[in-house]
Amino acid sequence: MRLAVRNLFGLFVLPVLWPAQAPALTEDEARQAVRHFIEAWNTREPAAFAATLQYPHVRPTADFDGRVFADVSAYAAIVDFDQVLATGWDRTRLDSATVVQTGEGQAHVAGRYTRLRADGSDIWSNQVTYVVTEKDGSIGIQARLTAGFDDLSEGDRAATASAAVAAVERYLAAFNARDEEATTAALHFPHVRVGRGRVRAWRTAAGYMDGFDFEGFAQRLGWERSEADSMEAIQVAARGVNVAVRITRYGSGGTVIQSFDTIYLVTEKDGHWGIRAGASIAPAP
Repeated sequence: MRLAVRNLFGLFVLPVLWPAQAPALTEDEARQAVRHFIEAWNTREPAAFAATLQYPHVRPTADFDGRVFADVSAYAAIVDFDQVLATGWDRTRLDSATVVQTGEGQAHVAGRYTRLRADGSDIWSNQVTYVVTEKDGSIGIQARLTAGFDDLSEGDRAATASAAVAAVERYLAAFNARDEEATTAALHFPHVRVGRGRVRAWRTAAGYMDGFDFEGFAQRLGWERSEADSMEAIQVAARGVNVAVRITRYGSGGTVIQSFDTIYLVTEKDGHWGIRAGASIAPAP
């Protein structure tokens, strides 16, 4: 399903230190990182699987608890293959890996995988957007934005996608209006952002806005507004939707400051749809 939305206002902000410019990842490099990840999982070796990831690493879902993994040992320690095997799992098949956005040192790959029993029958299929990054010459997965099981009817898929797109619209409009309360109300907490090899998580709305000044940001960049050139629900599940957005920042007089790509993981909690996570291939401000 494709949903296109034009002339939406908004802005993605990732308040981190920016590394030096990295070359753009190729689509082949990004897909190979995902294939390597699945192959390592099938070895049933926690250390080998964890080594395919970049750190800090994060795996946001609808029920994300805010945990960010610092290194290989921290992630390998929580991988329990005995628990996975108890579900009847024998191996995992990568069904698709589509590069939806790519840029300096980062790519976003919309993937679908299926867990299989020994007889080859399906257990379930999951939808994830993999944030692939290059750091110090190594290419791996920095984050996995998990939409959820691919099991909705077409009607439910359309309604869920619309709810997620509406949530992103609310966030983008609130940010463009420089409305702190409305901005954080459009998010779910804990909340996480990923970009250019960095991961940052916030547990509360107050923490998210702490230290950020809309007016200071506008003055620093010469920013007046942002428009979403396109918006698309690329993966849709019952409680999670990955939405791909292309954003352009404008200054006074309509001058273009910069354009960049973002994936938002929009999730449902207690009947409310909000942005749980974002991954951006944004230029340094």
